[in-house]
Amino acid sequence: MKSWLIAVAAAAAGLVGAAHAGTPYPVKMKCPVGGESFVYTDTMSYSTWGQRPDGKPYGSWEFPRPIPTCPGNGLVVYKSFSKAELKALPALLASEDYRRMVQEDTSYYRAAWLERALKGEGDPLWLVLQASWQSDAEPARKARYQRAFIAGAEALPAKPDDPQWLGMMAKVVNARRELGEFDAAKADLARLDVDKQLAALPAPPAEGQEPQAVANRRGILNFLKKLGAVVDRGDASAEPIDMIPPMAAAHQCVDLEAKGQSHEVCKSERVAKFLESIREAGKGRDAAGS
Repeated sequence: MKSWLIAVAAAAAGLVGAAHAGTPYPVKMKCPVGGESFVYTDTMSYSTWGQRPDGKPYGSWEFPRPIPTCPGNGLVVYKSFSKAELKALPALLASEDYRRMVQEDTSYYRAAWLERALKGEGDPLWLVLQASWQSDAEPARKARYQRAFIAGAEALPAKPDDPQWLGMMAKVVNARRELGEFDAAKADLARLDVDKQLAALPAPPAEGQEPQAVANRRGILNFLKKLGAVVDRGDASAEPIDMIPPMAAAHQCVDLEAKGQSHEVCKSERVAKFLESIREAGKGRDAAGS
């Protein structure tokens, strides 16, 4: 469940990673079921520079990171399987449900299905959410995955004092928002009572760092507060300009300028420096082409 804290904390902070490009290289693999040999393209390094509200990183590689997939039986090798799991996999791979999913669903959605069927220790809901990232170009499938994620999260017992649960609920609110279910998103936010929870936290220390558990909770609650403003204005976009990292926001500002429009985010110092770099790069390209 660590993933929910990372996903929300990085999105709330607008974190920027070290700047280096993805470095692809071929990996020879053998399918753990059937022994088929195949080649999978992995990367030795990549950069990330923040995330969308749904947790999908911006970066120099494909996200979610591709899962090795056996060409013959369609097994997604999303983890190292135990002996008991390897024994159970052939029947699962041959099932009607899995054969249909090979044709209709993404690798991460199939991984979530297998993890549930194997009763593994992983988090199927985190896999389902990542499957929705894979479906950006397929709105109907993305919506189906988002609804599956919401239903799965709501079926779990509520744990208001657990920051992991709170982080997951933040992604539920965002999924409702992207689906255009604004009233339901507002109802979730009302139940979470973000302002009351923030007021109950101890004041940040004047010097030094606050305890990690408090910092995690504060980060998630601040994320939810910002998300509430996006919900209130009826914005269902995957990349609301005020909830994405400065570099991505600057590109949206360029598009707005071309339409004779603007946004207050474009005037902020953290976005303005990227916006100026984009403008200078554009001037350089224009000069080179003249």
